[in-house]
Amino acid sequence: MSDNFECVHPVLLFAGEAAHDKYYSTVHGAYETGIREAERIFQHYRNPINLINNLESMADISLNEKSVRDNFHVVIVGAGISGLSCALQLYKNNFSKITILEAQDKVGGRISTVRFNDCFLELGAQWIHGCDNLIFDFSKANKLIPEILEESACEGKGTFCTCNGNVIEASLVEEVRKVINGLKSELEGGQYDAQKTDSVSTFFSRAFSSYLAQLSDDSNIDIKRALFDWCMKFESIDNAARDLNDIAVQSFTEWDNCPEELYHIEFSNGFHSFLDTVLSQLPNDIIHLKTPVKCIKWSSNLNSFYNHMFVQNRSEDSFPILLECDNGEKFYADSVIVTASIGFLKENIDSFFSPPLPQNKLEALANVGFETVNKIFLIFDKPFWKSDDLGFQLVWENTRTQQCEELSAQNPWIHDISGFDVVQRYPNILLGWIGGKGAIRMESIDEETVGNVCSDLLRIFLNRPDIPNPSKVLRSSWYSNPYIRGSYSSRTTKYYEKDTSLSDLQHPLYSIGDSNNRGKVEWPSVLFAGEAYDKVSFSSAHGAFQNGIKVADELMKSCVKIEVNCTVLTK
Repeated sequence: MSDNFECVHPVLLFAGEAAHDKYYSTVHGAYETGIREAERIFQHYRNPINLINNLESMADISLNEKSVRDNFHVVIVGAGISGLSCALQLYKNNFSKITILEAQDKVGGRISTVRFNDCFLELGAQWIHGCDNLIFDFSKANKLIPEILEESACEGKGTFCTCNGNVIEASLVEEVRKVINGLKSELEGGQYDAQKTDSVSTFFSRAFSSYLAQLSDDSNIDIKRALFDWCMKFESIDNAARDLNDIAVQSFTEWDNCPEELYHIEFSNGFHSFLDTVLSQLPNDIIHLKTPVKCIKWSSNLNSFYNHMFVQNRSEDSFPILLECDNGEKFYADSVIVTASIGFLKENIDSFFSPPLPQNKLEALANVGFETVNKIFLIFDKPFWKSDDLGFQLVWENTRTQQCEELSAQNPWIHDISGFDVVQRYPNILLGWIGGKGAIRMESIDEETVGNVCSDLLRIFLNRPDIPNPSKVLRSSWYSNPYIRGSYSSRTTKYYEKDTSLSDLQHPLYSIGDSNNRGKVEWPSVLFAGEAYDKVSFSSAHGAFQNGIKVADELMKSCVKIEVNCTVLTK
C-alpha cells in the first residue's frame, strides 16, 4: 500500500475517574469520561471518510478525500426547508460542488414571513411542533427561539358563536371536543375500531353518531351536531384536506404527535430568521433564484460515469444528469435531489422527468394528498375584542338569518373558514383559517374584499354591528403559486387501498454502471426529499428539515461505496 495513505482509528481508549482532567477521584468524573470516549468514537465514525477507512477493502486503496468531494456534483431542486437542510448537511461533510435551483425569487418554499411594523406574520409555516426534533435542536443551538418556552398559539380556542349570533355554552364545546379528542387519542395509540381504509369522515361520523344515540333526550343534540361539524372542519384544515372522505383515518395512527403543552413553538424573530441562519452557513454562490427547472433528464445507464467522476474540468457528456431550465440554462449533475412540493410534481409529472418515472413511483405520488390551507390576517387599528379573548370560532347551524343567507350566497367560500384566532404578542390582529374548496376560491378575490367580507361574517356571528372593517389585510394564496400548488401533504384512502408503500414514495431512481470492472452497481441518480416523504412527521416543517438531512446522509453512504470501488489503486 502507498506510504502516503493514512488509516488512523481510535483502537484503545481510556476512561475512568483517573482519566478526568478536573474531576479525578469522583463519581461524576468517571461518568463524564465514559461519555467523552463514547462521543470520541461516535464523532470519528460518523464522518464518511472514516467509514471508508474502516472497510476491509481499504487495504488495497489510497484515497484523497478532497478530490472526491471536489468533483462530485449535486444539484438540489428547490430552496425550501428540505432543500436547504440537505445542502447544509452535504456542505458540512465536504461536498463542495453543490447547486440549488430555486424557481421563485426567494428561498424558503412554504415559509413566508411578512414584516408588518413590529410584527412577524407567517403566511406559511409558523411553528416548531415539539422539542424532540432536529429543527428544534438547530433553532435552540442558534438562539432562534425563546430561552423559556411556552405554548404560543390560541388555535381553535375562545368563544364559539353560531350563525344566528348566539354564544355556545363552554361546557357543550368542551363535551364535544372531549369526545373527538378521545377518539383521536385512541387512533394515535393504535387502539381503534376502524377498517384500514376507513376515511376520517367515516370513522368520526360513525363514532359520534354512536355517542349521540346515547343522548336521545338531550335538548342540545342539534348544537352538538353543529359543533361536531366544526370539529371536522378544523380537522380538514389541520390535514390540508378538501374532503375528509378522501383522508385515511390510518394516517392518524402513523403521525408522530407532539406534546400538547409545547405543540406550537414560535421563532423570536419570525421563521425567516431560521432561513437566514441556514443561509449564513452555506456558500453565497450556490443558490440560483428565479431558475425554474423544466425537465430533469437522467440516464439509467451510467456508461463511463465512474471513470470521469473524479476528474477535474469534466466535460458535459461525463455527467449522467442534465437539468434544463425555463430560462434556457443547463446544469449538469452526478446526482439530483428533488425537493419540489408534491403539488408541483402532481401537476408537472408528465414532463418533468425524462425518461418518465416508473409506474410504482407515479402511483405513490398520485395517492398522496396535497390540498390547500390559507391564512387571513385581519389587522385593525385597535382591537374590538377584550384582552383576555382567545378567538372566535364560527359554528354553522341549519337555520340561519336572512342576512347570513345573503352573505353566504354571495361568498360561498366563507363556509370553509373555521374561525379567527387572536394572535399572541400582536393585540390588534386576528388570524383566520380557511381550507377546502373555499381556500382556493378565496385566492381569486382581492385582499380588501376578503377583509370586508370577514368583518361582515364576524358582525353576524358575534352579533356585533359595531365591528369595523380591518385597516389592513394579508392573506396567503398557496394554490395560485405555480411552484407550490397547495399547502402540505396527507395520506389518502387510496394510498392504503392501493397498498402504496412509503418506500415507493421515497425510493430514488437508480442508474446502473460498471465500477472499474468490479461488477455492476446501482447509483442513486434522482433522489426525493421533503415533508411528504417523512414517515411519521409528514405535513410538518420539522419533517421537511429532517428528511432533507436523511436524504443527504443516504447520498453520502452511496458515495462511500463509490469511493471504495472507484478510487485509483496504488500498491
